[in-house]
Amino acid sequence: MTNNMDTFELSIVPGWIHATAAPAKENRQGAPWEAHIPAAPFAAEETADILRELAGHPLELHALLKGKMPLWLEEDVMSRYVPDLDRATCACGQDGCDHIRLVLEEAERKFRAEPLLRLALLGLPRDRLLNAVFRDWAERVPPAAESSDGDALGKLEEKGKGGPLAGEWLAEAAEQGKLHEPGAGFRDVAVSLRTEPVDEFEVDDWAALLPRVKNVKQIIRQIASDAADKARERADKLNNPAP
Repeated sequence: MTNNMDTFELSIVPGWIHATAAPAKENRQGAPWEAHIPAAPFAAEETADILRELAGHPLELHALLKGKMPLWLEEDVMSRYVPDLDRATCACGQDGCDHIRLVLEEAERKFRAEPLLRLALLGLPRDRLLNAVFRDWAERVPPAAESSDGDALGKLEEKGKGGPLAGEWLAEAAEQGKLHEPGAGFRDVAVSLRTEPVDEFEVDDWAALLPRVKNVKQIIRQIASDAADKARERADKLNNPAP
């Protein structure tokens, strides 16, 4: 039998929960063991539905990155996540071994603290999720009128020879909250606000910041326009609540 003094290293990867006993000097029992618990991943259709929903709801994606799984996704995941205990194995060789139980309990603690780990177990790790969502956003940007090669405007996932992909940069900024929170010196800057024509606002040139992204100015204009539209919709809903 095992007890709660067992220590082990936990690894959660698509389709599997792996656990390996810590080295003897860190483990009071010192007996080597390793356990492996399989879990069936999402079907392709289920994955596509989740990615489509997250791409359409950026605030829910941001909440997920911050450790709060949207209710609809939590319900889907919890109904889908069923460890295959019939195929779970432990190499300790002990009768009545309860390593599997201990590993599952620790995995559940990890899942509660980091919801993305549960998605990773079911075949949707963080990198795959973010790459798919940002690719979806990039493909929604309309083609540039002056584009001669017919490429879609805003291919944010275009790969350069050096440096991170634009999607990776945006994902990191979103996870750190930098896409919506002002910088440290924000309140020290004096600005003069004035009304701008809705369709004629000036757009800063970000080309130097994103040297490998085509048509940066058009991308920023499109993002600003979409954000303004959503802000107006939100304001209308707040000012005119449904009866």
